[in-house]
Amino acid sequence: MRCKPEAEISCGDGGKQEESGAAACEHRRQYRREYMRRRRACPELQAAERDRRQRAYYALKTRRAQFQPGQNTNLRGEEVCAYCGRRPPVEHVMRLQICEQAPDGYVEVRIPYCGLC
Repeated sequence: MRCKPEAEISCGDGGKQEESGAAACEHRRQYRREYMRRRRACPELQAAERDRRQRAYYALKTRRAQFQPGQNTNLRGEEVCAYCGRRPPVEHVMRLQICEQAPDGYVEVRIPYCGLC
């Protein structure tokens, strides 16, 4: 990670000013690196991070379980294009779907279409 460049200050020993800025930058980098190593090694913080990740994972999992993928709706319940799943539909197109109970083996279904896919 690079440090922000320090504002240049003109003084008699211009070379030493740059060296001290680079040394300070390196010191900050080393300190931050060691701090994160200590933090990641802490068992209490590891357990807290594991719990947070597990809660987030299960929240996402339950949200996906509540979502019915065949409805062509987004997570807010708004109808979206069946092909891209992002844009709102401007029309519904007829497509054939395989159905074993139908006499021909197919049924016509209306699918939302945004007109751009």
